[in-house]
Formats: sequence, structure tokens, C-alpha cells
Amino acid sequence: MKAANCCWNGFFALAAALFLTAASAEQGDMPVLPNGAAAVLTCVTELPAELPASAFAAGDSRTYYVRVSDPQQQWSGTLLWRDEGNTPFILYGQPDRFIAEMGTTRNNRPLTTEIPHGEMASDSSVHDLVLRINNRAKMEFFLDGRCYDEDFMLGNFFPSDAPIQVGSADFPFSGQILVAAIWDRALSDDEIASISGDRADRRQRTDRGTGESLQYWMPPNHYGVGDCMPFCADGVFHFMYLLDKGHHSAKNGLGAHQWIQATSTDLIHWEHQGFVVEIDQQTEGSICTGSVFFHDGKYYAFYANRSAVYPSDDADSPVVKGILCRSISDDGIHFVKDDKPIFELPEGYAAGTRDPVVFQEPGTDLFHLYATTSFNGYGCWAHLVSGDLQKWTLLDPVYTYKDGEPECPDWFQWGDRYYTIANHLNGYWRWSASPTGPWDVPPCENVLMPGIINVPKTAPFGPDRRIICGWTREHGFGGHAVFHELVRHDDGTLGEKFVPEMIPATGSPLALDAPGTQNQASYTDLPGNCRIKAVIQYDPQKRDTLRNVVFNLGGKSLTVSFCRRAITLGDFTIQRIDFTSGSMSLDLVICGDLADLCVDSDRTVTETLDPATTRNLTIDNPNAEEVNISALEVAPLAPQHED
Repeated sequence: MKAANCCWNGFFALAAALFLTAASAEQGDMPVLPNGAAAVLTCVTELPAELPASAFAAGDSRTYYVRVSDPQQQWSGTLLWRDEGNTPFILYGQPDRFIAEMGTTRNNRPLTTEIPHGEMASDSSVHDLVLRINNRAKMEFFLDGRCYDEDFMLGNFFPSDAPIQVGSADFPFSGQILVAAIWDRALSDDEIASISGDRADRRQRTDRGTGESLQYWMPPNHYGVGDCMPFCADGVFHFMYLLDKGHHSAKNGLGAHQWIQATSTDLIHWEHQGFVVEIDQQTEGSICTGSVFFHDGKYYAFYANRSAVYPSDDADSPVVKGILCRSISDDGIHFVKDDKPIFELPEGYAAGTRDPVVFQEPGTDLFHLYATTSFNGYGCWAHLVSGDLQKWTLLDPVYTYKDGEPECPDWFQWGDRYYTIANHLNGYWRWSASPTGPWDVPPCENVLMPGIINVPKTAPFGPDRRIICGWTREHGFGGHAVFHELVRHDDGTLGEKFVPEMIPATGSPLALDAPGTQNQASYTDLPGNCRIKAVIQYDPQKRDTLRNVVFNLGGKSLTVSFCRRAITLGDFTIQRIDFTSGSMSLDLVICGDLADLCVDSDRTVTETLDPATTRNLTIDNPNAEEVNISALEVAPLAPQHED
């Protein structure tokens, strides 16, 4: 390698940097690096070049940086790499994405982060790439100041005396490597953004920048929505959720979930916020589900840390335990973790305690906490009480359940009744006249968000509304967000309907003739993403003799079963449908791979459907004149983002 000496002024914090400037690069392409770096440089005209391994001390953090230019927008080739045995460190570009990989002593695969070119905010011919490893907790990949991806570390860095190679003769970069630098510390978010100056992209990793609705939404770049923990205070709806990466496979299957949120005052316009509770220690295997409680001007985020501690250096697996914790905030946006667990359950309780929900008993100064666990082999909610949210006392468990653990408890008051939700995939609600139970099964269907939606939880919105949200499991853990609104009947029982503000906008309805009393009607070349509405009219006195009406959507069907008092969408059935009125409205939204059905603005069911550009619909009605299908309307979904 041919290189002249560089003279550095004020580049401290043990940073080692090598500037690689192509002969054609303009002086304006040179960044101002953090820590006041000032340098007298000469060009490095031959690649590969080297950054010394001695730049890294024995610390737990480090940062890699390259500025690259490619007027042809190919972005392919090796940028940084180091031989570390079977799992080398490498940062490189492919035609469709940038990729960074790094092996560790305990992860069962190399840490891998990606930035798809199609998700880059700018088509600039110059980009800044930063790879940050913070406290041996996680590796984050930034482009032009924005973090796009992350992976989670177990163990240590592989020891190596080999230098960091800049560029490669075997897989040369298609453009120019203008600058390369390394630090033996983790740069802050502000420092990383400052490198890109006016080009810095300050969006959160969950924000595509399109103003899209969160209904049927999934975060970008292979993230998914996990357990939802909605919360509302001062007119702001906080959609908090577990940010999933890899469908629970991250960090050797521990999950490595973190709390993140988006906020809204109208359920239409959303602002993506930063992490509520973030993994910043390697022993945090996952930040598990919980809830937020507001009291005396403070926001308390109660959660469980799925602690993962290796008992010795040669241990093959960690000891995993759920530890109840909390973080505190003054504004509901920026939270700070407490230093110690809030309570440790005694012997007899399972190690996997999680999902705390906290509420205040009305008219008292007593706070209650329910948390998912098992006691002496039976699933249950641990029950703790406190007078100050600081010191907690354990009471007898509630909601004892023989077959598995009732997950993600929810508690709320509505009218003169109190409600809990226990989750076994879908949510199951119970009610009581008392805030602490006993929790009785209601005399009606008590499943919430039936179908493909997991572990729903609720939050108020306005004086007499309650929003319920969950995530879809079509790909395993972590999927799309789905929002519905609860309906409270006069007798206190609950129904469920679409959220009016979050129903996807549509274009003009297609000109279709309703089938009326025909035995069959077929419609072709309907839009793949659409809203289908229809009204079914019948003689309620004949509901025991009427045969099924079937809407065949191509691969899966919507079946109205009069005799069974049920409606089936694909593989999921909602029971105890009221057929006494003689009229039923069906409202079906098909968006991507989801089909979301609302019946009479009171019952819902959600299923998957193969994505398609166009769809065919066949309606079979074997009831001749006895059943009339009217008001058929099919409208294409409009683009789901702000104007």
C-alpha cells in the first residue's frame, strides 16, 4: 500500500482513521468527523488499503465508517473486511443492498445487517455507511445518518491481529471509497448524523417517510410488529409494540425484542418515535411485553427482561429468567430504565415471568400488578400490590389455568364494569363488578380479534371509545399491525368493529350488479387490494332451514352459515352470530395478504389471503328467492399514505 503520512489535530477518543480520496473526488466530498477531527491528508491511490487492528482496544464498543461514491448507482463490491477465521468481518455492497456481517464467540450465526437500496431515502451518488457495535449488545447499520437494521450480540469479538482491509482486489467496489475510519467507541446518533451534514436522514428505522397508515402495516426492512401495548394520555394515542427481527429468531432465539412506538392524536397521522425500552446490555435477551401506567405526571413502562446470563465462559447455553423491570418518563417518549428489578417471585413460580400490567384500584391508593407466569405447574397471573409503585407485596395468584399460561393480561374499566383480557393466541375477555374480580366468563362469545391476530391489548381513545390492536402471525412471530374498535353494548358485553379513522381509503366503486336472488354470480378482474361490501336479507324465521351463502375469494371463502349461527373466513369461524334481524351487512377489506371482515359493525375475523394484482369473486346462493344479496360494492384501495 502506498500512503503518505497524515497529520491529525484534535482527533481523540482513541479513533483511528484513514482517509481514502480518489483523484477525481472534490474537496466538498470530505466529511467533518466527530470529535473535532482535522487532518492534513494525502491521497491513497491503491486499494486494498489497511486500517490497523491496534485501533481497537479491549473495549466492548466500536464504530466503522466509509463514505462511498458510485455515479452509476451499482454499489457493488467489498468496502471493509478482516480475516477472523471461519467468520470474517465484512462490509460490502451487492446490486440490491449493502450488507455487514460479523462473527462472535456465542451467536449461532454471524451477525447480519442489511440496507436494501430500494429503501434508501436518496438517490445521491455519495453515501455514508456507519456500522456501530455498542457495549457488545447489538450491531446497528446506518446510511446517511439513519439506522436501517440491527442484529444482537452474544459473547465476544473474535480476537485477531489482522488489519482492517479497505477494498478488495477479488471483489473490487464498483465506485470509489472516499473515506474510511474506525473508532474504538460507539458514536452517538447525533455524531453519526453529523457526518452526513445536510444530507442526514433523521427518520426512525420504522419510518418509511410516506405518512402511511398503521392499519395492516409492517415496518420496513424485514422488521415485524410483535406484541402490542397501546396507551393513551392527554389526547395522544401511543401505539407501543415489540419490534421484531427474524420472527423471534434473533439472539439465538431469545427474541431480542425492544419496545418502540408511533404516536397520533387522530389515528390518521402518525409520528414514529424512538425506542421506549431498548436493548443496551448483552444480558438482556429480550425486552418482553408489558404495559404503561401514568401516575402523578410520570409514565411508567412495566416490562420483563428475559435475562440471559452464561454461568461460565465455557457454558453452552445461558440461564434464562424473566425479571420484572420498569422504565420511567416525563413525556411518554423518552424513557430511562430503573437500575434494579421491581420484584422477584419466590420459589414455586416459573422462571419465565413476563407481561406485567398495572392498574390502580378506583377510590384507593392501592396499585395492582398482574404478570404472566406459572405457579406449581399451573399457568396463572402473579398478583402483586403496592401503595407507592416502589415496594410490592405478593398475593395469591389469579386466573389459574391448567393448559398453558394466560399471556399478556389487560385490565380496564368501562362504564360500571371491569374487564380483563387473557391471551391464548387470540384474546379472551372476562368481566366483573369489582376491579379485582372474580373474573367471570360472559354469557356471549368472548373472543377478541379472532382469526390470525395474536395477543390483542386495548387503550382508550376519547371519552367513550376503546381501541384494540394486535399482530398477525402468518409468518410466525411478528407480522402486521391490525387495529379494531371495541363496542360496548347496553348490557356491558363487548363487540368489535372497524376503526372509522383507519379504514383504508378507496377509489371509486366498480360498476357491478348485485346478485339479488340469483343462485350464482361471478365477477372477474377485481382489484387485488379492495374493499367489498354487501347486504344479505332473509326471513329470520327460516334461519334454521336456509343453506350456506358462500363468497369464493379465490383460494379461501367467506361462508355465511345460517343454521350454525356462524360466519367462516378461510380457516377461522366466529360463532353465535345474531341472525334474528333479517338483515346482515358484510364489510371486507383485502390489503396485501390480509382479509379483514366486519359483520354488522359488531363482530370481526381476520385471515390471510394470497396477495394478487387482480381477483375473481364468485357468490353461491342456493336459497333461490329466500335470500337476497344487495348493495354489492367493490372499490379499489387507494395508496395508503398521506397526500
